[in-house]
Amino acid sequence: MLDLAPRNPPPLYGTKRNLQRATRGRQVGKIMTVMGNTPMPWQQDALDIACEIDPRTGDYYYDTVIIVVLRRAGKTTISRGKLAHRALLTQDARMIYTAQNRIKALKRLKDDYYIPLKRSPLEMFLSKPRWRGGEEALRFINGAELAIDAVKRESGHGDANHEVHIDEAYVHRDSTLEDGVQPTMITIMGSQMWVLSAAGDTSSTYLRDKVDIGRALIDAGVESRTCYIEYSAPTDADPDDPETLLGTHPAVGYTIPADRVMSQRANTTDKTGWERAWLGWWPAAKGPPKIIPEGAWKKNFVSSDEESWTGTPFWAIDVSPERDFATIAMAGRTVDTKANAYVEVFDRMEGTRNVVSELRNLRDGLGGNLVAIDGNGSAVSLKQELEDEGFEVITVTGPNRVAACGDFYDKALVGDLRFIDDSLLNESMGNAVKRIIGDKAFVFARGRELKDITALYAVTFARWLYIEKREDDYNASETFL
Repeated sequence: MLDLAPRNPPPLYGTKRNLQRATRGRQVGKIMTVMGNTPMPWQQDALDIACEIDPRTGDYYYDTVIIVVLRRAGKTTISRGKLAHRALLTQDARMIYTAQNRIKALKRLKDDYYIPLKRSPLEMFLSKPRWRGGEEALRFINGAELAIDAVKRESGHGDANHEVHIDEAYVHRDSTLEDGVQPTMITIMGSQMWVLSAAGDTSSTYLRDKVDIGRALIDAGVESRTCYIEYSAPTDADPDDPETLLGTHPAVGYTIPADRVMSQRANTTDKTGWERAWLGWWPAAKGPPKIIPEGAWKKNFVSSDEESWTGTPFWAIDVSPERDFATIAMAGRTVDTKANAYVEVFDRMEGTRNVVSELRNLRDGLGGNLVAIDGNGSAVSLKQELEDEGFEVITVTGPNRVAACGDFYDKALVGDLRFIDDSLLNESMGNAVKRIIGDKAFVFARGRELKDITALYAVTFARWLYIEKREDDYNASETFL
């Protein structure tokens, strides 16, 4: 007989708890209990991670919390507890909650936030709510307010916000809402944006981007200010086996009976919809995901109208295996002190005939005498010509190539690089895939269609050279020949 007791499965993808940091997760859990919803194990685990405290500031460590969980798992109660905690402990806190649209958000504000608070011992901290059309908000006696807002680019404008919860994120087609609220939180230390949703479909481009970034961060083991938690079943699991549901859905056995959910599967013709709701499976994508999710990639963009780098440039050339393309790129010290390096593609040429003379002209104008090339690639044929022109050539081979690709990937993933929105570099990144080396390492490689990726490799090698040589006594004035 199948055991239907709660299994408390771990998330398929999940930021790990850092035990070196304190957390306010238990405080939020107590507020949930006072409001009549004792946290399920998955909720308490998520809160303990999302509410970790930065020991340097005393504020929340994570500025973004993304929770992608299955239907009826309790994302509304965890959101309600977190917002109530913020309101009770932060005088004059400003918070925004948004759902599919303003009508849905208002219904949630009344039914899922105000009424449970009104019926709980926390009622004593409530002030009179404001239900005036367009200005609806729950108010607290310490001046805190929880308001709703429409889904538009101007959302959240005005007051600085301590916390924004974007619920039902699967309905959004783009980042319009986030673009509106993010600037309102930048001046508030410890502010947080929560993105909560079940899995989406092919039109859920905003959430899909968040999922791709979150999964990439977890897979890469990169620490960032984004907390990502996703409950879903492995794609090779058997959807007809109740064990798959029991090992995936964290609320089964608590608020959801497994036999009823499996009965729904047996009685529905929409198997894809059932799998999205209860196993977190997205409909098949039209194409493979980009090696670096687009949302993460765009965080590295800078305006082409601004001075973005300073000092001595470090150069790189990459040549395609067929020798039909050669790309020149540079890396240097970014003027953004929060970033790791600035990179830029200067030219992609057909063939290799004029590439060395073009790099010489760039050196004459900008300086820089060090140039990196792939020691095992087509560009190695240019080594002697480069040296004849007075360049110091550094070949990148073996472990250094792996390190260059891995570190560029990690820094781009968390937005620590700076580069302009260049269609050539964007296309090159989109053409690349990972080729696994050994157990965990990888290098960039061309996909099945063998499209050009020389721009990606050129900036990768240039940045590697910059990181390797930037501490040397490298006098830019000596590079003008």
